[in-house]
Amino acid sequence: MSRSKALLSGLVVLVVSLQSALAYCQSSVWHRTLADAERQAREQGKTLLIHFSGNNCGYCVQMDRRVFSSPVIQQELRRSVAAVYLNRDVDLAAAAQFGIRGVPTDIVIYPDGSRRTLVGGKSLGQFQQILAEARTHNRAPKQLQPPVSKFGDFQQAVPYRREQGKRVVPGPDTDKQNDSSLKSGPDKSQLARFESPVQPADFVEVEISAGPGLQGYCPVTLSDLRQWKRGQERYSYVYQGVTYRFCSAAARDSFRADPEKYAPEIQGCDPVTLAQQRRAVSGDVRFGVWLDGRLYLFQDAQNRQAFKQSPQLYSTVRSAAEYSADVAGRQ
Repeated sequence: MSRSKALLSGLVVLVVSLQSALAYCQSSVWHRTLADAERQAREQGKTLLIHFSGNNCGYCVQMDRRVFSSPVIQQELRRSVAAVYLNRDVDLAAAAQFGIRGVPTDIVIYPDGSRRTLVGGKSLGQFQQILAEARTHNRAPKQLQPPVSKFGDFQQAVPYRREQGKRVVPGPDTDKQNDSSLKSGPDKSQLARFESPVQPADFVEVEISAGPGLQGYCPVTLSDLRQWKRGQERYSYVYQGVTYRFCSAAARDSFRADPEKYAPEIQGCDPVTLAQQRRAVSGDVRFGVWLDGRLYLFQDAQNRQAFKQSPQLYSTVRSAAEYSADVAGRQ
């Protein structure tokens, strides 16, 4: 072999070795399975970070190249969180479990069970902020509760206060438009809301209630009969990441056959807050509006009134993921 060929072969080996080392460096910060990441989160008191990518996703490729390839981010991932990298189009069970529709999406679950859902692409600086916030929530291992068999129990640590002894009837507030407000309802439940101090420009903060959708009321009896009836946990169904409870198996089957007919718009999030602040926050069943047969929920009476005055401004988006994609497309 000539000297030039030997040098060329050596360079090829060196390049391949460097590429392999870089690939290993990037992959080593991610667990191979969700179960492995959950286990580390439990045992070490760390925040669990689940990153969902997807096929044919330009923003996902950008994050891979510009964010996850950064040595700074890799170091922070190792230090701050138990991280797993999943593909929505491959890891179908996990995507269904967390209600993933748009990608990239990051699910952040703190040791106390509180959860954030961040939909859309993030810059290096924005992802650093997410990891820094995660680190402030981490616990020392000695402070952890005894291990549990499933990480689902870990998530359920967020309390959900159920109202008792109250009969709730929809209010009579119906105006001349094709909508009606739900004035009477249960006391406002305690929502799991975890806000970032600075809202980045190109993704939406999703702060959906830790409890069941519609605060446990059956969406089928509410839509068909305009009656507030508590659903039963044994008749549950998950749609777009939200668990709904139903009065009967028949009601659950009706919902499964046509979920868009019965589910509240935008996964029950307040459309006014979403449009004005880019925060998808669960609305309250006390502040609802029917518009053309669709149910919208709001955080308070002020937002409900703003919607009624200009419904065309707030009634076009059907999910937080769609809103995030629309924002990204306009930038």
